[in-house]
Amino acid sequence: MKRGMKITFMLAVVLFGTSLTNAEIVFDNGEPSIYTDGKDMRSWLQADDFILNQDVILTGGHFWTFEQNVEIWDGTLEYSIFEDNSGTPGTIISSGSGINIQKEVTRITPGGNGYEYSFDLETTISLVDDNLYWLGLHMASDYSVSSGVFRWESNDYGYGFTSFESEGGTLDNWTDSGIHRAFYLEGIPEPATVLLLGGGFILIRRIKKRP
Repeated sequence: MKRGMKITFMLAVVLFGTSLTNAEIVFDNGEPSIYTDGKDMRSWLQADDFILNQDVILTGGHFWTFEQNVEIWDGTLEYSIFEDNSGTPGTIISSGSGINIQKEVTRITPGGNGYEYSFDLETTISLVDDNLYWLGLHMASDYSVSSGVFRWESNDYGYGFTSFESEGGTLDNWTDSGIHRAFYLEGIPEPATVLLLGGGFILIRRIKKRP
């Protein structure tokens, strides 16, 4: 490989890699209040709505839980991105298992502990601005767990509709939980990505033209 081609390849990798790691908060539904309502995240699928103010490549999420007697979590974090269906979760447009999961304790009480989770999507997805979507979370590899408490923490504010729950994750039995969930989402604004890559291609062309 010629020297100019090596530089070209390295620049492309660096610029593209930089664009994918510069994720920022693209939606913030707020931190948890003291409420711990809602059904268990292992035997129910939980979902809350969100909207974006720009086109983004969604890369990951961050949320809070309240857990009591949960020694049997299998480490699985399943996520789904739904389209909206008249104020409830609709068609799934992306789903997978969360990767690079991080868990930190936020408080310890006699009644249970609070935790803070972050995760990356298994596969990033492009979402458009001003569209209503729903984030679904399930914290197990199946829906058979019935012991202990594992709840997505809530707050007394938040965007749009309140959250919904589906027992057994069948998606045909959504129940309004009457609360907002505490979470935020991370992603890369698409216009910025395009501009960055475009600038990289300009540099590449200039390098190629050098004698």
